Amino acid sequence: MKLDGKKVSALRLARCWSQEQLAEAAGLSVRTIQRIEKGGSGSLETMKSLSAVFQEESLGADEIIDGPVSASLFDMLKRFSWAIAFLITVLLVGAWVIDILIPTLKGADFNQQYEIHNNFRYLDFAVVSFLIGVIILSVRLLQPVIKLKRMPFSTSK
Repeated sequence: MKLDGKKVSALRLARCWSQEQLAEAAGLSVRTIQRIEKGGSGSLETMKSLSAVFQEESLGADEIIDGPVSASLFDMLKRFSWAIAFLITVLLVGAWVIDILIPTLKGADFNQQYEIHNNFRYLDFAVVSFLIGVIILSVRLLQPVIKLKRMPFSTSK
């Protein structure tokens, strides 16, 4: 998760601590403190350790996070939504093979197999989720290209 490195650095300097002293007080490595202060990320445990060290300043855990935690979860879901759509496609095709195709190949009536499953159309939903995945992935791949076209080019002489 992204932590607010400037705030961590300011709190450390307010105590007149070096990065080594903060690392020792928080039970973290000096490299972790350096990475956070340069605008890097840290784990949930790192955030808890820093919050415990700066507890006297009534610093809540959410105050050293750069952005809300729920936003990072939403960003992750947004980033991998195409993979989720493809996973749903694979699951539906697999269910179709198990519930419809295999019994049909063993001699069951194809239409009867759909009646057993209340005419649930696995392949219809699989195709829809596949197309949704393709659309989402296409948009994700084309976003940088679209942003480049929107950028105004300066004609400096």
